[in-house]
Amino acid sequence: MPQRVLVQAGHQRPLQPGHEGQTGAPGEAELVTRIQRRLLRLLDQDGNFRGVPMPGRIDDGVAVDAAIFLHADGAANPSARGFSVGFPNFEVNRKLAMLIAEEIARIPGAPPRRPDNNTVDMAQYYGFSHVETPGPEVLVEHGFMTNPDERVWMNDHVEEIARAELNALRRFFGLGPVEGTTNGGAVARRHIAAVDSQKVMVGSPLLGAARAPARRVTRHLLALEHGEYVDDDIRRVVALYYKTARTVGLDPLVVVAQMVLETGHLTSFWSQRPRRNMAGIGVTGEPGVGLSFPTLPLAVRAHVGRLLAYAIPAGAESFGQRRLINEALAVRPLPSSLRGAAPTLKGLAGTWAADLDYAKKIAGVANRIRRDE
Repeated sequence: MPQRVLVQAGHQRPLQPGHEGQTGAPGEAELVTRIQRRLLRLLDQDGNFRGVPMPGRIDDGVAVDAAIFLHADGAANPSARGFSVGFPNFEVNRKLAMLIAEEIARIPGAPPRRPDNNTVDMAQYYGFSHVETPGPEVLVEHGFMTNPDERVWMNDHVEEIARAELNALRRFFGLGPVEGTTNGGAVARRHIAAVDSQKVMVGSPLLGAARAPARRVTRHLLALEHGEYVDDDIRRVVALYYKTARTVGLDPLVVVAQMVLETGHLTSFWSQRPRRNMAGIGVTGEPGVGLSFPTLPLAVRAHVGRLLAYAIPAGAESFGQRRLINEALAVRPLPSSLRGAAPTLKGLAGTWAADLDYAKKIAGVANRIRRDE
């Protein structure tokens, strides 16, 4: 029997009682209606699913096997950017949310990934309480309609977004991604582009999903000389980076690659105990000049928060991002001119480091880790 999947277009009329005044960002309802229509068509064509369309209003007791709620963000600051997922905090929901995020992140030019459940409304969306399902419920904010570049990208990639969400559902239900359709050539080209998009380049955004799993990073670092740190230290350092970076939306692979470059695979003087400086923060080359950290978690948080400040302009961050940035910049201030100076790796060259090949070197480290099968 096909899996019944509810697909709601947020802010599409008729609206939920009590939410009639919430019309969404300009153009949001039109965009998500287009995504909804395309996703429903793909679900019905697949044969393994039956799409259940839903407008803004969801009557109590709708029984389905999974539910996806489609939205787009808006903000007063036009530089606010990124897609995100929201869900009730149970593993069944988290699993589909991670798969959707992975699939969207593979689309060439996709917005960077923001933290999950970054507002109360995302984790407690009204639709969750109106749907009866043993399966997953996930809200998707595809990007910011108020960001001109993201608005264009979303409207230009409705097909790819819908297919990404179909593939996530297929993977969740153990079916694997779509292989071959009547438009096989285009599908193959999109697949190749998606794989290539995982390669880290100087133009890669700092914000986004991990391009390599933590276990691969750990294996790579364990195979190299790592100073006084024992193997369990390496495992802990990687785990701390992945947890901290993912919480605020940074690609942890990129952050770890920067750490590897800055510390020579954790062999540098400043990275060793008792200094534990994982990113050369405050190190100028002068004897004794540099910061030290009393614990590894504080060292990692200082690095991740500082890099986040380079990635996001002041005022465009979420509450959680702002908290980590403030913590990091309390350790070492950052000139206001550098806030948001590096939305991509390229922006770190000549800012974080004077080396104009700095971004290229980080990308090289990251890709060596990615290829370490």
